Amino acid sequence: MIERVEMALAAWGDQYRRRGGAWSLQCTLGAAIDSKGVLIRGTGGNGQDANLALGDMGLIGEAVERALVLIRQPVEAGGHGKVGVELAKLARVRYLTDPMPLVEQQAKRMGWRSQVTYRSKLHQLHVLVEPLLLAELPWLKRVA
Repeated sequence: MIERVEMALAAWGDQYRRRGGAWSLQCTLGAAIDSKGVLIRGTGGNGQDANLALGDMGLIGEAVERALVLIRQPVEAGGHGKVGVELAKLARVRYLTDPMPLVEQQAKRMGWRSQVTYRSKLHQLHVLVEPLLLAELPWLKRVA
């Protein structure tokens, strides 16, 4: 486990939970359903008021989100294909649930029987995400 990546992923999970899921839905109907019928609209013409109403993620959260999107891309597009999809799912299982599930529960959700496999995949997630985070947030090198 890479400590600075673990801290960044945990911060992403916290920011994601506080912000809610409405931001990830790209349509008005989806946002209305996710927010239980309450549509949040901005008053200004630049569209930033709506983002503020939904609660923007911080720099770390946004960088982690972009890194997870990148690793999920097909290999031809510079991502890691099926491995990246699996690791992004692991990130959601591990960091978006509050409180964080036990390792046994996380491994079960992922369909892995062994905690050794779980720890190996978690380390692989950290290894793939770290260079993407450091490229975007160079000051993160000093953390941990």
